[in-house]
Amino acid sequence: MPMLGAHLSVSQGYDELFLAADKIGCEAVQIFAKNQRQWENKPIEASSASSFREKRAKSNVQYANVHASYLLNLVTPDDKVFNKSVASLLDDMNRAELLGISDTVVHPGSHMGSGDKIGIARIAGAIEIILNENSFCYLLLETTSGQGTSIGWRFEHIRDILSKLKDSKRVFVCYDTCHTFAAGYDIRTAEEYEKTFDLFDRIVGIDKIRLFHINDSKNELGTRKDRHEFLGKGFIGIDAFRMLVNDSRFKDHPMILEVPGDYDDFKKEIKTLNSFIKRR
Repeated sequence: MPMLGAHLSVSQGYDELFLAADKIGCEAVQIFAKNQRQWENKPIEASSASSFREKRAKSNVQYANVHASYLLNLVTPDDKVFNKSVASLLDDMNRAELLGISDTVVHPGSHMGSGDKIGIARIAGAIEIILNENSFCYLLLETTSGQGTSIGWRFEHIRDILSKLKDSKRVFVCYDTCHTFAAGYDIRTAEEYEKTFDLFDRIVGIDKIRLFHINDSKNELGTRKDRHEFLGKGFIGIDAFRMLVNDSRFKDHPMILEVPGDYDDFKKEIKTLNSFIKRR
């Protein structure tokens, strides 16, 4: 069975984080390890990291990941922003390691007019630097919707980034259903669902998907707009998520909700997804 969960806030402390996770039925959680709206943040104290590990061990949460700051851009041609972004992502991965979290998710970024080829080379260089500095974490590149000049909205972008790395064993993919749908990859019917994941397998490799962000889309297929919606309330529709949670290829994968709303909404969504799972 997939591990279902949601992106939860740590603002009220780790006690509240894991109490909330258990209350709404999370087996997986995603967090920010720092304030994602500012570049500079205080370090995590050893006592706080110890508390996180302790509270997690007592909860029902089997999987956790850190989502990197939205500020960073590993694709930018601007050296100042690039260097700050590399440092910020490395900081997120070091924080994840301190918390005992293996996975860090990042949006690749935007090339700002320099073009896909240069942008892909840029992020590959950033990943090499980061993985040389942190030997613990896995880095998950999140599929994007294709807004503006972003990289990662075509499966070929992911393939080309991986191909430029000396060693890609610690680099995986976070597949966001809203983003890929907005980018033009349909999963609404059984035929389109299989076509899209077969295509991903041929271009990137299905084994490179390590995590899902499960979100419906406020916008139609191929609009390249990143707007999340409750499951079944958007243009993707509920059938796609029924197929996803029952796909044997992803039976052990974490699936994280990033839908709008509050914890009661997350609880309802997780309950619905669990009701879809065919017990074997």
